[in-house]
This record gives sequence, C-alpha cells and structure tokens, in this order.
Amino acid sequence: MSGSLKEYVNLRELARKNAAIVVQAPLSAFERVAALAITDSSAPESVIRLNLTVSEWHKGVLLAGDLEGSVGLTCQRCMDAMDFSLAGPVLLAMSEEDEEVEGLPEGCELVSLLDAGELGRTLDEVCLLPLVEDELLLRIPLVPMHGEGAACEGRARIGESSVMAEQREEIARPFSALADLMAGKGKGH
Repeated sequence: MSGSLKEYVNLRELARKNAAIVVQAPLSAFERVAALAITDSSAPESVIRLNLTVSEWHKGVLLAGDLEGSVGLTCQRCMDAMDFSLAGPVLLAMSEEDEEVEGLPEGCELVSLLDAGELGRTLDEVCLLPLVEDELLLRIPLVPMHGEGAACEGRARIGESSVMAEQREEIARPFSALADLMAGKGKGH
C-alpha cells in the first residue's frame, strides 16, 4: 500500500494480507520534528521514507520495517549545523487493549490505541502520521553533537582549553624547578 501518512488506514485488514506500507513524506509534514530542524533554503527538503510490513499478532498487529531520512540540527558542542540521520529499524505492536502484554518480539514497543487519541481508537482506522512522528522524535538526541570522527569546531576548542589548563598548571607552580634542584642537591651530597 502506498499513500499519505495523513490518511486513515485499516491495519487489521492490512495485517490479514501481510501487506506492506510504503510512504514517503517531506520533513515539513512532521510539524514537531520540523520545529527542531535547521532549514537551509539552498538545500532540497529532507524526505522521510517509511517501509513497513503489517502482520497479525494475537493482541493486535505488528509493524516491522525501517525508516529513512535525516534532519538538520545544531551541534551543541560547536553550534554549527549538522545533518543527523533518523534511519533505523521500526518494530511496533499495536493493540486496542491497555494492559501488559507478554510474548512481544524482542525490541518491540507496544502502542495502545486506548492511550493514543490522535492515532485512532481501533485498528480499523489508524492515522500513521503521529505514530511516525513519534518515532522520529525518539531518534533525535536531547543534545545533538557531531559523531566521532566528524569535524567539529567544538572539539578543537575543548582540546585548546586542556592545553591552556596545562599551561596554567605550569604557571601556578613557579618554584617547582627550584624544588627539583633542591631535591637533586640533597641526593648528591
């Protein structure tokens, strides 16, 4: 099934068919995520791609697949723009019940439609936009920073400050050389 994330879908029917949901949407379709993003007017808008398989599960339906896309964020170390990948697996169990469920696949998150008002109330009518937006928000770090191996001006500043601290330490002990001389003088005599 291809379509829009704003459309309501019948997950129960899709699960009976082991159907796939393949959707792509611009980042701007996800208002809460777009509010966190840095936009570059010269760059094309980021696109979020969702590829899910819907299958039956004894308490509801399972959504398994992957999410692709990226968002521009501000590195909190150097305050420069960075491109952050939102890509990764998606494994959700959706249920109309609100109870602890045993037998979930490892790494699977339970989404109860009783608590998720904007998603819908039944598996027969679910809007995927808020579900996908929540998944995207969960992938964005609270303190975004360039990854290891990436050029980050903040790392250079942190390195400079440690060098400066070592220099201050040397300055803070002006008589340390005299102490070394005195210690050496006592050994030889």
